[in-house]
Amino acid sequence: MKPFFLSIIELETLTPPRALTKLARAGVPVYGARKIGTGVLRMQVKCKDIQKIFAIFPRSCYTVRVTGGSAPKRAVDFVKKRLALVLAAVFFAAALFCSGLFVLRIRFEGSGSHYASDALPILTEAGIRPFSVYGKEKERAAELALMSLPSVSFCSVEKEGTVVTVTLEKNEELPLPERAAQFVCPADGRVEELIVVRGTALVSAGDEVALGQVIVSGRVAVGEGEDTVYRETFPVAYLSLLREYTAFVESETEDGAAKERAVALALIGVEGETVRVIEEERAENGKYIYTATAVYRQRYSVNAGN
Repeated sequence: MKPFFLSIIELETLTPPRALTKLARAGVPVYGARKIGTGVLRMQVKCKDIQKIFAIFPRSCYTVRVTGGSAPKRAVDFVKKRLALVLAAVFFAAALFCSGLFVLRIRFEGSGSHYASDALPILTEAGIRPFSVYGKEKERAAELALMSLPSVSFCSVEKEGTVVTVTLEKNEELPLPERAAQFVCPADGRVEELIVVRGTALVSAGDEVALGQVIVSGRVAVGEGEDTVYRETFPVAYLSLLREYTAFVESETEDGAAKERAVALALIGVEGETVRVIEEERAENGKYIYTATAVYRQRYSVNAGN
């Protein structure tokens, strides 16, 4: 079977038959040998035998020229010659794609751009800093946290290419708010949800909390492992608190109207969004006691608005 990868050579000699005999004795197979001129043979040989052929025929008596190759050989040579160019193009395209995922520079615009020194730590806590991977979740978290800056009425965080542009607009008519150093629970209740944008949560969803209890501190960790340092900042957090108000009505007999009055009294005591009403009925000392407990939701925040 004829090999795929062949080179075409031209052998110039005074004795062509003798040249073919030398190749046969050296174990070099020849394909399609033919005479193309006086003392000139054209033939195909395996690519790996080229160096052996040059060694068999010294230049003083023979002239050997490689003039081409088979179609598969030409295809391989074509790819080899352009492989570096193809790899460079692929690498360049990959570099452009990857660079678009990273942040290389952060710039500030707007009337509140003088807050840049205060905004940079906030952006870092949200995960936006030079050489970091950008993401929409980080963008939203940063915008929410940046609104805690004094008198900032509008902010946006956008990325174009490798540059993140932070726009801060300041409303000069707004008074500078007094920022709390920690989030103190405003009432007794049970934590339904606690979203901490900046700071450290001290309680979790489902925990019972009391009025005056510190639920979010302004102490935050920066770095990881042995490089971790702690610094004090102003916390930004949102709290959804579940509270209860209970009312009861006594009746000498089983009375549906008494049960309804208990529910109505419980709802009157609600100071937020009603979640559910729990009704109970029990007999005690010959009387019927109807109890209704209204569970309601209250929402609070710290340093979240101006």
